[in-house]
Amino acid sequence: FLVVGQDSLSTSSRAVLHGLCAQRPSHSFTVGGTLLPFDARMTGIYGGVFASIAWLVARGQFLRWGIPPKRVIVVLALFVVAMGADGFNSLFTDLGLWHPWESRNELRLITGYLTGISLGVTLSWLLGSTLYRMGSRAPAVSGIREVWIVVAAFIPYAALVLSGATWLYAPLSLFLVISGWLTMTLLALAIVVLALRLDDRITRIPQLHVPGAVAGVAGLAIMLVLALGRMWLERTFGIPTTL
Repeated sequence: FLVVGQDSLSTSSRAVLHGLCAQRPSHSFTVGGTLLPFDARMTGIYGGVFASIAWLVARGQFLRWGIPPKRVIVVLALFVVAMGADGFNSLFTDLGLWHPWESRNELRLITGYLTGISLGVTLSWLLGSTLYRMGSRAPAVSGIREVWIVVAAFIPYAALVLSGATWLYAPLSLFLVISGWLTMTLLALAIVVLALRLDDRITRIPQLHVPGAVAGVAGLAIMLVLALGRMWLERTFGIPTTL
């Protein structure tokens, strides 16, 4: 209903994600002549979050709650700094001020993806710390090599986004909606477990069925509340929908 129940996949996916992203056309990629539901930076961020989480789950390292080595923390922090620097450069460009480099959507995609990796690792640590009886004290990422493996996944991801092939619009849009929902769900799961004081009682995956379902609904609710709230503000105060 949320994705295909409106006039088109484009309209419905952009509506669902409207509260998570500015969705500026000039800062977004088009696939098959249609704008993706996230702008370039968010397309990178949620792609990076999904890639890092998928990698950690596949490796059985997702719920580890140990602190990564300092060199890993430094690299992940630099990823975020890179996106911040490019974000300010884009802001200066939009304001007509001096800026050190040309603002491009490709760079927004790259720096967003790198930050998404950092966010994915942070989410893993957050949930591992919350569900500590299911995880282990070892760090989720113990070396730089593991970080670069996830970085390498950017190449095929970027190739799909930049190809512009019409047939890719639907899978890419659905992927971004699912990635956004997954991120909100994982955040909500940590809150639900702590709110219900289940953190020291959950030791097996079956025990996560109920709190996981609640978190899934909560994650979707967060997305919808943010989207509807932004739409209300835009209509009430005449704010441009792409601001």
